Amino acid sequence: MVKYLALLFVVVFVGASVLPVCAQNPTNMIAPNMSNSDPNDINDTNNIIGIAEVEGPNNTSQYIGGDAFNLEFEPIFKNYVDPKGLVNYAKLRRHRAIIGNMLQRLANIEPEVFITWSRNEKIAFWINTYNVCTLKGIVEEYPISPSRFMLLFYPADSVMHIRGLRDETYFMIMGIQYTLDEIESEALLARFEDPRICLAVNYGTISSAPLRAEPYIGKVIDNQLDEQVRNYFSTPNGLQIDQNNNIVRVSPIFRMYKWHEDAFVKAYGTNKLFREREPVERAILNFIKDYVSPANAQYLKQNKYTIEYLKYDWKLNDQQND
Repeated sequence: MVKYLALLFVVVFVGASVLPVCAQNPTNMIAPNMSNSDPNDINDTNNIIGIAEVEGPNNTSQYIGGDAFNLEFEPIFKNYVDPKGLVNYAKLRRHRAIIGNMLQRLANIEPEVFITWSRNEKIAFWINTYNVCTLKGIVEEYPISPSRFMLLFYPADSVMHIRGLRDETYFMIMGIQYTLDEIESEALLARFEDPRICLAVNYGTISSAPLRAEPYIGKVIDNQLDEQVRNYFSTPNGLQIDQNNNIVRVSPIFRMYKWHEDAFVKAYGTNKLFREREPVERAILNFIKDYVSPANAQYLKQNKYTIEYLKYDWKLNDQQND
């Protein structure tokens, strides 16, 4: 009898000691039957992205719509950008916490929230983000200390004296580090293929398309972008049509970066008009003719002029330069 009791004790003791080991060792556990998983189960990682795209993020208390988020940019543009698109950098530097807070919001926005936004809301978000990040990079160095070497090529207050502003300075967006060049070329132009974006992002210069004193909003962004392009072409930095001398002078922004050329050629490089010209000029003219007066559009269609590129003004878009 004693032997049987001893044997029973050993079995119970060994079984109890083995059970935790099995629980800790995944190789000793049976995998759950995924074929029986509920397709609507939010905990199923295979379905979470698809569900987010249709129904919104998991935690609705953290959800914010695209245009609601884009409106959060408004205090920056409304309070520090004038109707000419010039920036009060001195004032913005004193109040630069407003940009710091916005950048924190950009860093913390959840990707599963972002993917629920409409296409136009996403475009507006990235343009607003680009412009605020540019302001951040400038404000941190304002007033700009010029480089003696760069003074040979650029004005004393040019953003070109800020080393690596466009391609070496990183901004955290949705948990990923981006440079300004990456935001423009990859997040915006490569993804959305709308060349009007080239005239919505601002490089902190006089010759770039002016900032708006408002954020871009998905619901009205088509109207905003069209207005932005028309306004830019109405300035001497954007377009000059000299019919007396048969010269059309256009902004160098069209050819400033390879991704600019690619965007315009892909969208406007049709051979229905201006076929005698090389692809980039053909695309530029096809684009411009839709944003000028009927008289100028008719003149452009006659195609009896030369194209020249305007000199780029690298001075800072500072209200103090006005």
